[in-house]
Amino acid sequence: MLKIKNILWIGALALTISSCDDFLNTPPVDRLTSDGFYQTQSQSEQGILGVYADLRQAANCEYWFMSECRSDIAWVEPNPDAYREYSEIGTFRAADNVEMFDNTWNMWYKVIYDANVAISKIPGCTYDSEDIREQHLNEAYFLRGWAYFELVRLFGYVPVVDRPMSPAEIKSVKQSAPLDIINNVVIPDLKKAEGLPYKEDMQDAKGKKNIEEQGRADRMAAKAMLARVYMTLAGFPYNDANAKSLAKTQLESVLNDSHAEEYWAPTLEEWRMQWMPSTDYYNKYSVFAIQYRSGGTGNPAIFNMIPTKNFPASWTKWVCSANSIYVEKTLMHEFDREYANGKDGRGYTFGVLEAHPADGGVNAYQSPQEEMTFDDGTTATVYTKAMFYKFLPTKPKLQMMNTSYDENAMKNYDDWGVNLPIIRIEDMQLMYAELLASEGKTEDAMKIVNRIRKRANCDLRPETGVSVDDAMKYIKLERKIELMGEGIRWFDQVRYGTWKSDTEAKFDRYNYPELKSNLREGCYLYPIPRNQMNVTPGLYEQNEGYKN
Repeated sequence: MLKIKNILWIGALALTISSCDDFLNTPPVDRLTSDGFYQTQSQSEQGILGVYADLRQAANCEYWFMSECRSDIAWVEPNPDAYREYSEIGTFRAADNVEMFDNTWNMWYKVIYDANVAISKIPGCTYDSEDIREQHLNEAYFLRGWAYFELVRLFGYVPVVDRPMSPAEIKSVKQSAPLDIINNVVIPDLKKAEGLPYKEDMQDAKGKKNIEEQGRADRMAAKAMLARVYMTLAGFPYNDANAKSLAKTQLESVLNDSHAEEYWAPTLEEWRMQWMPSTDYYNKYSVFAIQYRSGGTGNPAIFNMIPTKNFPASWTKWVCSANSIYVEKTLMHEFDREYANGKDGRGYTFGVLEAHPADGGVNAYQSPQEEMTFDDGTTATVYTKAMFYKFLPTKPKLQMMNTSYDENAMKNYDDWGVNLPIIRIEDMQLMYAELLASEGKTEDAMKIVNRIRKRANCDLRPETGVSVDDAMKYIKLERKIELMGEGIRWFDQVRYGTWKSDTEAKFDRYNYPELKSNLREGCYLYPIPRNQMNVTPGLYEQNEGYKN
């Protein structure tokens, strides 16, 4: 049996950094007592690990609620039992006073704040190894560049704080245009981060290598994140023609790298194992992942994914949120399809769940069904309230995978030791397939799609005689299935320029056409949080779609 080791970037900066809550209602402020901290190689490493530790809520706030729950992979109940922020987000009713927006803003600026301190302090520290100094600096550049990229994707026009500043200075920093931030901060930072070693050559402060289990950003992570940035620029709202060629060059650099194949899970069983809380599989198939370990630094999003409160004790002892968030029924239909080798191996019993049995005082859960006619004219019965099950390591799933997990290591219901992959090689492959298809190289593009489908035990798509439009349809659908739940889908819909039409179609499928009136122009971004707008009244301008 595979065992679990309870490790994570320890919050070593807890002694010197104010908590994230201290950033509420204020812009990021340099309050670190870092002069006595960043002095040695070892202390600097603890500082860098502290920046990674800032990421704990990213899986929950941004990648689950602000991406997947707004996208067309999920359906949220528009009229839940009380005010629920996820319902406001998923139905586009959310305004600038939603606490989750403020928390997400604060989280990413906390990353930036801590990275800025590291970048400013590390050059003056005493180091035994200049290679380790360079590594630490480039990790900080990666984290800062990534943070600004996410802020731009979420909020658009945001202030740029690229060095430690006094509170008075920060309160006078105006917003910058998204394109300027990407060109002047995100890309330069990620280019610097490309100077990182590969994962096998990353070192800790003592010069020890083979630290892959820590999940720190390496050269592949920087290269892949930069590819994602270029693909974002190539799509809506930037539509930068030059970015497409840059994206292709960058993706080829990633996929032709000698390390690329290491991130490909060769079998369905191996693919499934990457979602298990197993030491042997932490980061094995993730180009970059947010690290979660039970014991107080677990994944808080998993609790919020499950639309039931209690599972049978033979499944797990921990409660879940009972949030009314379900697998969107057309996506569920894809997992219902029968192929020559059965159903998609990413679906039933692993990625999605339509029911669980009763056990003692726990009631059974069963998703309702309905007849539905699809775009291709076919009619089928679909589950309308199936749950996302990909990340939850229940005992039946662990037994199926012949592995184990000690739930006693968990301190609470939101302490699951399951990583969130931020970049996987399949993401890179399918983006590259998009570019190939757009150039008319549809056969090459479909070979990429079919490699992924073959591993999942799905029937293969045609490879020859496929039109560009059909190839793009297949690629986009494969991304939707393969990357389900990983915080990617909403951003895909935005860069495709289909976020509004996709959402209108979803509201129609669920018989809520009145919600379409919430889809104002500009709502592919979220509002600047009200607390931030109020720090220096008149300094920030609210995003289009949220102005009074």
